[in-house]
Amino acid sequence: MKSSQKGNRTTFSIIILGAGVSGLSYAYANVQKGTSVTILEKSDRIGGLMRTFNFNGFLFDFGPHIFRSKDEKILNFIKDLLHDNYRYISSNPAIFKYGKFFDNVIPTITYRNIENLPEQVKDKAKIELETSNKEISLNNFKDCIVSQIGETLYWEFFGEYSKKWWGIDPENLSSDISPKNLTVGKDKSYAHITTNFEKPSEEIYPIKGGIFEIVRRLKEKVEAFGGSILTNSNIKKLEYDGDEINKIIVERDKDEIEIETNGKLVVSTIPLTNLCKMLKIESDLIYRGDICIFLKLDGNKMFNYSWVYFHDHDIVFSRIHEPLYYSEYNSPKGYTSLCVEVTSFENDINWKDKYLGEKVIGQLIDLNIIKKNQEPEILAVEKYAHAYPIYTIDYKKKIEEVFSKLKLFKNLKVIGRTGSFSYLNMWECLKWAVY
Repeated sequence: MKSSQKGNRTTFSIIILGAGVSGLSYAYANVQKGTSVTILEKSDRIGGLMRTFNFNGFLFDFGPHIFRSKDEKILNFIKDLLHDNYRYISSNPAIFKYGKFFDNVIPTITYRNIENLPEQVKDKAKIELETSNKEISLNNFKDCIVSQIGETLYWEFFGEYSKKWWGIDPENLSSDISPKNLTVGKDKSYAHITTNFEKPSEEIYPIKGGIFEIVRRLKEKVEAFGGSILTNSNIKKLEYDGDEINKIIVERDKDEIEIETNGKLVVSTIPLTNLCKMLKIESDLIYRGDICIFLKLDGNKMFNYSWVYFHDHDIVFSRIHEPLYYSEYNSPKGYTSLCVEVTSFENDINWKDKYLGEKVIGQLIDLNIIKKNQEPEILAVEKYAHAYPIYTIDYKKKIEEVFSKLKLFKNLKVIGRTGSFSYLNMWECLKWAVY
């Protein structure tokens, strides 16, 4: 591409904003058809939330990632993409509170969990379960949970953590992110909003390379068909004339480049709020950011949990996972590691705290999760400001208002988790490559 200073213009059939898994998937679907596609990525690395960081053999995904899908076509596509470089794995999360580990609570709250609660809390919870006979409320996140299991179990296993994770009161969250099938039973189980609160089907994870291996293989396929991926390409401005985006101004290598898009399709996977700002569309949708602290530790694998939730509000971090659970190749022999997540709004206290890593290590030691003799070392701190779309009570109305204006641009398409403000799982972001 040429600099706009020289008066040159470069055009493409499809311009994709963002080289995350959705952008790559959409690119792959189209380059196979012979369509010319270029992806513009702001960062120096592709992958978005599906990045894997490698520090001298210590591999960290940005938060826990396991690929799962009940769609056989997509599942088989990923298996073929990875060839033999995958293993079967099971999500096995736990909760840490009161100094001990509790079972995961979606969709089943185990009897063991209730018995492990403090006596007064346990007795109150049991009475509420016996007397509860309400229909499920869809007013908000809190009411939906309370109507199923009572106020006490709601707070112990959902309320305190949700307030901490999302950073807003659960009464202001939509019931769309609430499980509607909660039960009390003997056996622990796992489900999540991204599995429609149902038990996952097959779950797989790359043996080597971390979750980024899916992204890397997809990138190879896109480029093999002639697709172009340009990193370090910061979208500075979108210009439009009436109902068509006609120019993208990109900052690349300290130079401004103009890409004319008349008659070309612009596909956006960048944060929806950023897109709206460029197109002068008002939006008060909000994202929750995530900070990942990557720790190196002496010793062997510590847990048999895929990840652990920390509910207490006075613990700065919300979740941890041990990469060795996912693959023996994620840490060198004789070492293990932890990815510690602190959910945060961009530029709040934790976001700006330069001593956050040290604070995390101190609390992990105080909780006896790690030991001083493991010589904990901070390898990196990574931040992503738009990790999770926040489903407030009125989020649907806000999205409808935004998209009613976006659809007026005839050559604009918005896709992906961050781009469409949708809590999508990996398989949903990869559907373009298959269908």
